[in-house]
Amino acid sequence: MVHAAIKFGVPLAIGVALIGVGIGLFTILDNVVHDMVNKQMTLSPNSKLYDTWKNVTMPVYMQFYVFSIVNPAEVKSGEKKPYVIQKGPYTYRETRVKEDINWTEKENTVTYREITTYVFDRELSVGWDNETITTINLPFLTVANLFKYEPAMIEYVLEAIEKVSGTTLFLDLTISDLVWGYTDKMLAYLKSLPIIGSQIPSDKFGLFMGRNGSDDGFYTIYTNPEKLALIKEWKGSPYLSWWPSKYANQINGTDGSLAPPFFSTDQLAYIYSSDICRSVYGKYEKDVEVQGITVKRYTTPPILLGNTTANPDNMGFCTPNANYCLPGGLLNASNCQQDAPVVYSLPHFLYADKEVQLPCMNPNKEEHQTLIDTDYVTGISMRVHKRLQINVHLQRNPDIDDLAHVNDVFYPVLWINESYAIDESSANQYKSEVGTPLQVSKVIPWVVLGIGILVAVITLMFIVKRVRKSSPPGLLIQDGGNKLLSDTA
Repeated sequence: MVHAAIKFGVPLAIGVALIGVGIGLFTILDNVVHDMVNKQMTLSPNSKLYDTWKNVTMPVYMQFYVFSIVNPAEVKSGEKKPYVIQKGPYTYRETRVKEDINWTEKENTVTYREITTYVFDRELSVGWDNETITTINLPFLTVANLFKYEPAMIEYVLEAIEKVSGTTLFLDLTISDLVWGYTDKMLAYLKSLPIIGSQIPSDKFGLFMGRNGSDDGFYTIYTNPEKLALIKEWKGSPYLSWWPSKYANQINGTDGSLAPPFFSTDQLAYIYSSDICRSVYGKYEKDVEVQGITVKRYTTPPILLGNTTANPDNMGFCTPNANYCLPGGLLNASNCQQDAPVVYSLPHFLYADKEVQLPCMNPNKEEHQTLIDTDYVTGISMRVHKRLQINVHLQRNPDIDDLAHVNDVFYPVLWINESYAIDESSANQYKSEVGTPLQVSKVIPWVVLGIGILVAVITLMFIVKRVRKSSPPGLLIQDGGNKLLSDTA
């Protein structure tokens, strides 16, 4: 009996022990993986993350889709709303390098500025960026907007329009001039006047003027994995100054390229974008694959730019106050764009209120939404599409001929798609350094648990078999062996 107990007891004990070890490994290896990832995802001059953070190696592209108007006369007369046709993409390759890097170890932060350079890529474009389109005269509207609340100044605007022949509501520009800037004759004339010249910041105008080979200010971000890449300050402050409420002026989130590891899909993914002068957020939508890697997709929900009825928080973005709120889907950016009547939206007015829509627009979620595909484990963004449309608020002004009859409309100028995706080489490196160890850590507990269950079950089967062989014929064991029944009783 002692020999049998040892014979079956030892393997049964081993099986039970393996089951316990397998269950324990789920927690132990999960903690090991977390510690391993946290060490790798700590940003410091000596960390593995540093080189790719300092010099972005993944190809980043900025694509411009411009709108050319086909009915300028009808718009000026007020007969019809603008009808535009889209041309693009005109693609530029971005190079991003961080400079003036200063570390503050006590606060787990680093301060830097990122220099971005754009180089035109003809192969990824529909044509050269010296092609010409007919677009709205943004300097003309900017000046009209600048002085609309100062009647005494309107005579100077009218004089400038009269003096500079050819200044009209619409003009022909090359893609390069519209984006990177050109010298405007009307601005040059106004800037030369002693009375109002100081209010004209430049005689040049371009939607991205001064941004090629420059930065958008100093960032201070956290370097520890718990707060990785979260922005502490921008330009030395944790708040913006453009909006009328403290809520709207908050700087929340990251720049979109990194996030803290193991970021829960229950949370909103906040991003600060200096392009639109505010923080925005993405909401988890679904799992997708990028280069064979399963990632979490976050997209900007319709409610983000919803009107103040649908989203009362957006009252804080009404400028100059709550009496000047725009329809849903729009963001008034004039405060941070030198008083130019610039209004942001998603491309083709995606999710905008019906009153904003134009017949020539074709909003499509897949083509026009902003999205970030993030690796849950590391927080690295594997694919990003940041999409934004630049519009101008066209308003009637009886004092200026070209604006005397126009309809109140939000005129689309262009939209951009700034994007990048992890390449095959980087994806393979991720799989070998993170993906494979992660899969192994998930498999090992199941293997140990399975072996333990198998050993225990086989041992129990042998025990049952032995008991049956040793029991007298005709006896059944019931109720745990407490009662014996004989078929001959």
